[in-house]
Amino acid sequence: MKILMLGRYHLMEHGGGDKVQIENTARELRELGVDVEIKTDEDFIPQNYDLIHIFQLDWTPETYLYAKKAHEAGKPIILSPIHHSIKEVKRFDDEYVFDFRRLSKVIFGNQFHRDTFKNVYRSLADPKKIKPTILSVTHGFQKMQKEVLEMSQKVLVQTDLETKDLEDTFGVKIDAVKVPNGVSRNFIEQDAGAEKRNPLNLSDYIICVGRIEPRKNQLKIIEAVEKLRNETGEDLQLVFIGVSAGLKHFEYGSMFNKRKAENAWIHHIEKVPYSEMPDYYRNAKVGVSASWFETTGLTSLEALFCGTNAVASGERAREYLKDYASYCDPGSIDSIADAIKTQLKAPGPQIAPELREEYTWEKAAAKTLAVYEEVLNKW
Repeated sequence: MKILMLGRYHLMEHGGGDKVQIENTARELRELGVDVEIKTDEDFIPQNYDLIHIFQLDWTPETYLYAKKAHEAGKPIILSPIHHSIKEVKRFDDEYVFDFRRLSKVIFGNQFHRDTFKNVYRSLADPKKIKPTILSVTHGFQKMQKEVLEMSQKVLVQTDLETKDLEDTFGVKIDAVKVPNGVSRNFIEQDAGAEKRNPLNLSDYIICVGRIEPRKNQLKIIEAVEKLRNETGEDLQLVFIGVSAGLKHFEYGSMFNKRKAENAWIHHIEKVPYSEMPDYYRNAKVGVSASWFETTGLTSLEALFCGTNAVASGERAREYLKDYASYCDPGSIDSIADAIKTQLKAPGPQIAPELREEYTWEKAAAKTLAVYEEVLNKW
């Protein structure tokens, strides 16, 4: 069985959660004997593969070009949409925008028009995106996304809520299979020297992992922790791990850097090798993800598996984490502070063995392979 996995343009250079998903799933599929190739453009020959597996539906008009080429060649398509809640995205764009997003908010009320405008803006600095972006303007971005769903034999979702959001948003019935993302083995299996490693020489700190950008909500997390420091008098330490925003989020990045420079209790590490991340979680008391929107609560799951209490936002995270976390409203500093306060006082999580067994990349790959086999047997 030969599979082609297709990711968005610049996936390998810019990284992100989809890169983690693609690379880990591909690695485990290869362990199961599947021949997997990964590409990030439409320069592929569909006839060379048994099946085409496309990742990303939101904000990436190139996905339509991938699907159209595979469909016209008569190849079965599996789609992992990694779809966010349109309602949550719109709330974010309505309430918490910086830089050029302010302009899209004023000009457009429709979220798909806003997303098209953002792609037009980005394509000015990225010629590769010009063709799919022009197509999204002339053809309609929402229509393109709907057609990708209709061309797909199976849609692999991460939560039941993702299925509902896709069907409600695009008005199409999909053949969905739930394949939750996994947590790498190094978060589950503690090695012999783990307890002695403390890269920051800090303990019981609050940790937030993710790119420094408005969606991840670091500034409100800072305000929430500052509120707790003032209320309790405790010397709470806050650790951020994530690459800086750069020009794409220049205003937000500047505000973050200012707060960081003003407060010695805020620590920021740009990059940590993924294999070393458990050491940073294990020495923390609380892992916070107060994002405006996410597909799942994966960083919170990683924290929990390392014995760190978790604060998360959104109903999709709740589907993953259930009662193992406290939940907050990303737009409310008080809500974030209250959730952190609860978890600072709580004992460490006692994770059920079945939860650890459910969320592994091996399990995700096995479920994915079962879908491949089902589709190819019927093709």
